[in-house]
Amino acid sequence: MTKQEILDLITEGEIAQAIKALRQAMPNDNTILNLAGQWNRLQKDIINGIISPDFARLSQNQIVNNLILAAEKMPNQTGTGSTATGGSSSGGAKTVFISYNHKDMAVAGQIKSFLEGRGIKVTIDSEAMKPGEDIKTFINNCIRNADVTLSLVSTNSLLSAWVGMETINTLVGESIADKKFIACVVQSDFYDMSFVRTSIVAIDERLAKLKEEIMFRVDNNLGIEDLQNERTRNQSLKNDLPKIVANLKDRLNVDINGDNFKPGMERIVKAILS
Repeated sequence: MTKQEILDLITEGEIAQAIKALRQAMPNDNTILNLAGQWNRLQKDIINGIISPDFARLSQNQIVNNLILAAEKMPNQTGTGSTATGGSSSGGAKTVFISYNHKDMAVAGQIKSFLEGRGIKVTIDSEAMKPGEDIKTFINNCIRNADVTLSLVSTNSLLSAWVGMETINTLVGESIADKKFIACVVQSDFYDMSFVRTSIVAIDERLAKLKEEIMFRVDNNLGIEDLQNERTRNQSLKNDLPKIVANLKDRLNVDINGDNFKPGMERIVKAILS
């Protein structure tokens, strides 16, 4: 398995497979052996419920980061084979995945039309996602296969657990797979110092309602799988939101709100094609 394929596994959260591939590629690397042992012990502790979710998440992130560093030591695959990341490595048109909250669908459609008018291939879930397709798999594939992820930043999007997951996955992709992340600002509320605090309050209210519904179902011997997944996404968003906002504030964002749409999109096209 190539270096890029292993990095793709890590990006997609397939950690056990990535560790197996790394051990096969570098069987005498003690760092990988140690990380494999740490990962296995952590999974057992999680299953047995002897560590807190926050500590489990922190430990997982540390191991994943160290796996990325270990994988980076591998030599790049050369030759004429196909690449693992897709995109425009073969010299074709640049590809863009638009990440947005459905409440911002109208402006997402405007952006799509503008980019396609400049010869840029655009993937957007309202058209590309197949009926019955797993959402998480679709998101990961779109991020991996696109040259650029264009994220529409608004209060709606930043409070969306799915868009939060897309943002975190793209930030990981930036560091390991030469991907670009461009933030298109539809609303600039996130620059306000109190934005994270007020957003966390809203997320906590959502989590409280989920907890209430979960308890009702448990008391009535009903399944809770759908609620558990939603709770996990919202808890992850709560934990990651300060990191997402900090990253947005630290990078050059493009304002496309109102009269800024056309000049902002011209800047985005230039960044995509560069």
